[in-house]
Amino acid sequence: MYTNVTIMRNNLIRYAFFLFIQFQIFLFSLCFAETVFSSERIENLASIEISNRQIAEIRGDVRKSIYIIKSRRDPGLLPQLKFYKYRATKKDSFWIILTRTSLNIDTLMTINSLSSPGEVASGKTIYIPNMRGILYRVKSGESIDDIARKFNVGRSYIARVNTGDESLQEYIFVPCAEVTSLERSLFLGTGFSNPLRYARKTSGFGHRKDPFDNKLEFHKGIDLACPVGTKIHAARAGKVVFSGYNGGYGKLIVLRHSHDYYTYYGHLNSTLRHIGDNVEAGEIIGISGNTGRTTGPHLHFEVRKDGTPVNPGVLIR
Repeated sequence: MYTNVTIMRNNLIRYAFFLFIQFQIFLFSLCFAETVFSSERIENLASIEISNRQIAEIRGDVRKSIYIIKSRRDPGLLPQLKFYKYRATKKDSFWIILTRTSLNIDTLMTINSLSSPGEVASGKTIYIPNMRGILYRVKSGESIDDIARKFNVGRSYIARVNTGDESLQEYIFVPCAEVTSLERSLFLGTGFSNPLRYARKTSGFGHRKDPFDNKLEFHKGIDLACPVGTKIHAARAGKVVFSGYNGGYGKLIVLRHSHDYYTYYGHLNSTLRHIGDNVEAGEIIGISGNTGRTTGPHLHFEVRKDGTPVNPGVLIR
């Protein structure tokens, strides 16, 4: 009886902690633009239909700002940077919002801190700026000249759309800047390959009933059925940051990739790489097994961005 009570208590603690983390992520997404930019720059957007006056204004400002910056016109001619807060409907998608607003992938991706296009779903709040660019977190000691050189955008344009002077906040909007091709490929789901050559997905990402106690839990990755002894391949080039036994994961390997992405390979029979090893995409890093908390042989595969689990089913090509 004591054992059952203890298990139930631990499950409740884990689930409460998960709900807390999810709530914090929700608040971060909901308040992101408000915490970075002053509230007077934010307007509510009821519709993204082309006939909407605000959408026409957004599209006009996007075209105007591109022309001014690319042709090196007077920064004073730029429209004031502002944001529109929009709640997505069932008919919306990342791509529809992109098309209606004349923005690009990099802009919506960074402004809304999205890990994949699939994160745009009914009810989600999306922030839409009136010009193309990226939200950039200023590094310690970085100057406006450093940022201007990094993104090949004039310093006067950066100053104009942010504070109007050359002081730097923690986050700034860099007009007409772009993310790297690697960051874009990771966002679009072309950055990771399948860790198994042949596999059948038996459990997906998200909420599900725990196979042991039938209680609701959040599954942070996907399960891929495979017999014990199957070779496990690195989903992308990276560095081993964990290799060993880790509770319910059993024998686990964790790789760190560019731009704070991590991949987890759990329930292994054996790990073939050690902490600090650099591995190439497709390299064999372990052998599948049935270790840890599992109901049968399979690979548990996770992808995380900045510590937050994202859907591997979206990222794997």
